[in-house]
Amino acid sequence: NNARSKKRLINTEKHYILESAHPSPLSASRGFFGCGHFEKANDILKELGKKEIDWKM
Repeated sequence: NNARSKKRLINTEKHYILESAHPSPLSASRGFFGCGHFEKANDILKELGKKEIDWKM
């Protein structure tokens, strides 16, 4: 897909890439649900000594 084709342009020494299916109602069950991106994002922030995000709504 178009977003994944741009992945090579991102400097992964400076940035993190979390990949999954698009969270639309048609494809969320094929990879977005259960992918753990919110937990992974907080793990990265914690590793960098940054404040974690409270994702609860």
